[in-house]
Amino acid sequence: MARGYSPVLQMPIWFAASSVLPIPYSVRCVLFHDVCDAVTPFTDGLGVTLSCLEFEQKLRYLVRYYNPVSLQDLVDARLGKLTLPNRPVHVTFDDAYASVAINAAPLCAKYGIPATFFVNARFIDNRALALDNLTCYVANTFGIKTLQVCAGRLFNSHAPSFTSLAQVFGEFLPSITLDDRKRFENALAKECRVRIEDLASSTNLYVTSTQLRSLANYGIEVGNHTFSHIHCRQLTSLDFGAEIDQNRTELEAIAGRPVRAFSVPYGSRKDLPVALSEHLRRSGYQAAFLVESATNNSRSDYLRLNRVSMAGATDARCFAELEILPRLRTVRNIILGRN
Repeated sequence: MARGYSPVLQMPIWFAASSVLPIPYSVRCVLFHDVCDAVTPFTDGLGVTLSCLEFEQKLRYLVRYYNPVSLQDLVDARLGKLTLPNRPVHVTFDDAYASVAINAAPLCAKYGIPATFFVNARFIDNRALALDNLTCYVANTFGIKTLQVCAGRLFNSHAPSFTSLAQVFGEFLPSITLDDRKRFENALAKECRVRIEDLASSTNLYVTSTQLRSLANYGIEVGNHTFSHIHCRQLTSLDFGAEIDQNRTELEAIAGRPVRAFSVPYGSRKDLPVALSEHLRRSGYQAAFLVESATNNSRSDYLRLNRVSMAGATDARCFAELEILPRLRTVRNIILGRN
């Protein structure tokens, strides 16, 4: 028996047992972000970092129990040109972290796993810093009270009282406009007396142009993740050019390959409104991904594919994340009348 694998999961019967819930489940889509052996002040609090060992353990799990497929495989299956294998899984990465190119890509190639890496062109070559990473840096370096001070100055009595980074990311940032995000970013930089461009260039946090071009050698395709990593619920049709179309154009120019898939930042269905979905369809995108952690079936709209963020520390937990919980969430969605 291979070390590190649960004896229970050696038995295919457990996969059959998981299908007792009458929920069809076709392609599994999984999500990773930062594959690095240490968190930094820019990522500590986001909960997106896996060590190389943890990541490799998950890849071993996937190749043992699933059949990894590429974005091209998904496209061909949708067009009826290909029948997907049993338990297909597509691996994705979000947020433009350099660790994907440095650590994750070679490991994916080692196990023969194709993937799609969703990138924000604004951060390539570390020219700028994502607001999420800046927020972490400020909280970890100067304290969460600094976030509160800056929000209070901007929004006066309407500013919430921050007690955790989870509240900032889950409640505050999704609720403010694109202009207010920029104002908050500038306020943080001013309060901490840092120049964001200098801070970004010192981190080497994000992928470089050279690294982005090299990803094809590892079987990794580049996808669109908006230009500046924002909540798309705040976009109007007038913003699509700057955040969606511009990002695609820049990525294609750097990577030298077509960009045909889109990943919704933060992954919520609230951030894929009808207007954006139709814009993606008209623009020729062949797949778009959420992180709703529910199932996909053979009739799923490929512009609304669900992903699961894999964080389980054991095979048993990975099994629950990919097989049990998505089915339960789908049942819940059906009961609540959610599409």
